[in-house]
Amino acid sequence: MQDDLLSWLLTHYGQEQMRPGLDRIGLALRDLLANFKHTKIITIAGTNGKGETTLRLSRHLNDKKHFVWTSPHIERITERFRNQDGEISFDELKKLIHECHERVLENKWELSFYEFLFLVFCTWAAKSQPEFLLLEVGLGGRLDAVNVFDADLVLLPSISRDHQEILGRRYDQILLEKLGVLRPGATLIHFLHSEYLIERTEDFVTSIGANVKTLKRIIPLPDYEFSLRNEALATAAFCFLSRKEFSPGEMSRNVTFLEHRGEVLKGESEWIFFGSHNVDGMRKLIQFLLSGTYNFSRPPYDEIIVAFSKRNLQDLIAMMRMLKTSSLGKITVTVFDHPKAASALDMERLSKEEGLDFVHDIEDHVQGRNKNQRTLVTGSYYFLGYFKSLCSRQG
Repeated sequence: MQDDLLSWLLTHYGQEQMRPGLDRIGLALRDLLANFKHTKIITIAGTNGKGETTLRLSRHLNDKKHFVWTSPHIERITERFRNQDGEISFDELKKLIHECHERVLENKWELSFYEFLFLVFCTWAAKSQPEFLLLEVGLGGRLDAVNVFDADLVLLPSISRDHQEILGRRYDQILLEKLGVLRPGATLIHFLHSEYLIERTEDFVTSIGANVKTLKRIIPLPDYEFSLRNEALATAAFCFLSRKEFSPGEMSRNVTFLEHRGEVLKGESEWIFFGSHNVDGMRKLIQFLLSGTYNFSRPPYDEIIVAFSKRNLQDLIAMMRMLKTSSLGKITVTVFDHPKAASALDMERLSKEEGLDFVHDIEDHVQGRNKNQRTLVTGSYYFLGYFKSLCSRQG
């Protein structure tokens, strides 16, 4: 059923890709925005960690009426649509999609795949007039569909280079695109690590008359402790929304991992899933994994299986070399069937050049392996979603 609905969406709205601009979605949401005049808007921007921060904040707000928009979806299209009770049901989502499609046709709106689903989300949330609306930016910030809302609170977990063809190659360019969701009088809470970016952020906040809280000054955590940092950011946001002061004592240090972010599946083998889709994310993941395996006498993983989404070749080479020099385990590079997956020809050629094993058919590879192995699965989040279904079948 999910596949049929996704095929229908692709037929009518095309592949999901960046279409900068707020005019189209602003027109479609014009009559809905009034339903949120009493709702606190929390926008989560950044390069890595924004999805995890969004979901962690939702956990803190579990007894409050709130709706959560995240993207993209990894396994189920319903992942994008959450509230305090969990994911939307498939039947309710399907009904909403067809309802919104009729409005699109009637008004002759021209929306992208992402914009249309955001319209569906807002239509769903508007019916409940929630206390809080959590909006994860899809790409960038300034020209992302979520920016039709004026955020009361903006969260910024990290800045690094990604989607440089759209956001720019310099850190200051990328930062300004992300900060484009901040409004005068609103509050920004961030966990940036670079002093240069912190100073640029403070300059921008001052220039528009906003407020800022810099968590690095309050709770210093290593850059690679990404889940702890995201939990700290979510906790600080919850304290702000609850009108109480944040202090390190408010945060639990026993952070549980989330889906695709440290998730473990056990059967005849053990599978550990850590999405890491860009160079900075891979660097921090390797640092994090090494921090928990001091002086190991053998590699902590029997195998590391990795596949990437489309990226420039320099980034792919850099991530492969990071894994190769980490000594975390034997590396197997593979590919998967997805519109955003890296080219099989590129991956095979680069693997050969870097001296790494490459397999075309990962399902056949998994079936032929010995059991009782401990395997790290990393790279593209899309790949993790595919592989989770595969290893569940294999055990």
